Amino acid sequence: MAQEVGRSFWVGGVHAVEETLAAKPEDVLEVLLDSDGVRSPQLAALLQACRASGRKVRLVQRRELDRVCSGRHGGAAVRVAAGARQDLAGFLRGLDEESRKDVVLAALDQVQDPHNLGAIARSAANFGAAGIIIPERRASPVTQTAIAASAGAIQKIKVFQVVNLSQALAACKAAGFWIYGADADGEPAWKLKLNRPMVLVIGSEGEGMRRLVRESCDNLVGIPQSASGVESLNASCAASVLLYEIWRQRTAP
Repeated sequence: MAQEVGRSFWVGGVHAVEETLAAKPEDVLEVLLDSDGVRSPQLAALLQACRASGRKVRLVQRRELDRVCSGRHGGAAVRVAAGARQDLAGFLRGLDEESRKDVVLAALDQVQDPHNLGAIARSAANFGAAGIIIPERRASPVTQTAIAASAGAIQKIKVFQVVNLSQALAACKAAGFWIYGADADGEPAWKLKLNRPMVLVIGSEGEGMRRLVRESCDNLVGIPQSASGVESLNASCAASVLLYEIWRQRTAP
C-alpha cells in the first residue's frame, strides 16, 4: 500500500520494489529502506542491488515508511512517477506479422476493485500476456494499491487505458485479433481452440460484460464448476484460470 504524491506515488513491499526497479527503473524517483531492517538478508540484498546500479537509497526509521505506506511495506518502499498513457493504436500498428501471431491481451470491462486489477495483472505477466486494456471510466486505474496487489508484476506489462472499450476491441479485431469473452454460459475453454493473437475480455465483478462488449466477442468461454461450488468465480480467479489455459494451449506440444 502507499499514498499518492502529486504525479507520483509510493509503493510498499519488497517484491513490489524489486519488480519496479527491474521493469521500470526510469520511473523510480526514490527508494526508502528500513535502517534497522537492512540487517535481514532480503533487505540487505535489495540495498546492495540498488547501490550496485547507482540507485540512491535513503535508510530511514520505520515510522517514516509507516507514514508513506500506511504501515504495510515490509521495510521497503519506492516512489514511482505516474507513467505516460500507453497507446493501444500505436502498439497495434507496431506489430509485424511475426510478433503479432502470439500476442495475448486481457481487456477488463469495468473491473473496479484495484486488488482484482493487480491480481489479474500478476496472472497476465506470469502467463505471457503482453498487456491489459482498461476503460477510462468506472474502472480501476493503475494505482499504488493495484501495483502492491500485483506484487509489482503490473509494471512488467503494458496497460492501455481507452475511452471506449467496444471501439478498442473493434480496433484489435481489425488488426487480426480474435476476441474471447469470459462468460459462465460460454463453451468450456479447454474444448475450444483459442486462436492467437487474441484479447480475453473479463467482465466486471458484479455485472459481467456489458451488452456491446459481449457483442464484440467472437466466442464466449466458460469455466465449468462442480455442482457444489459457488455461483461464479471472482473476476481475478476466472482470469487466472483462462490465462493459464491460453498459455497451456500455446506451449503444449
